[in-house]
Amino acid sequence: MSDALVVDLGGLPGQDVYGEVAGRVAEVAGQDDCIAVLHSSAGSFAPALFPRVAGLRGLVFVDAVLPHPGRAVVDISPPEQIDHLRQLSVAGRIAPWNQWFAKDPTVGWIPDASMRARFQADLPQAPLAVLEAPAPASDLWAGAPCAFVRLSRGYEANALRAEAMGWPVRRADLTHLAMFTHPGEVARLLDGLPFA
Repeated sequence: MSDALVVDLGGLPGQDVYGEVAGRVAEVAGQDDCIAVLHSSAGSFAPALFPRVAGLRGLVFVDAVLPHPGRAVVDISPPEQIDHLRQLSVAGRIAPWNQWFAKDPTVGWIPDASMRARFQADLPQAPLAVLEAPAPASDLWAGAPCAFVRLSRGYEANALRAEAMGWPVRRADLTHLAMFTHPGEVARLLDGLPFA
């Protein structure tokens, strides 16, 4: 594996969520060739990254939603899930991700209490605009090499869709947060992808 850069998505203002994320990725990546590794809901941002990120040459979706250009999260999600997230919002921001569930999944997925506390402290409170803003309608991302890494069974349907599109797919039976708890195993899954 080569160098990895992490983009901080905390504190998004909410006016142009997709543009703001793409701008942050472009700033961190500069002009260098890079591959975007998108985890969980970050898969939604793929259409915004092209052409803003000059050296972007591939996308890896890791336990991620697949792109939905021209549609908002509210368009692709069950209405009851969207209503629940709206109820969890305060001052235009959604509660941290681990609070979206009846039982906090991080307790089982990150057994070490101090590690779990560090993870929870870094969870952003996304603006409600993340739910309501349509992703850019661009299809430029679709011409890039893509791959899917399935870490948990909850993303098997997306892995199957990726396979149907001809993408390389790798699977492990870990948890949705394995990038945090099992970084070595996830790195091995990413290593050697055809364009990585």
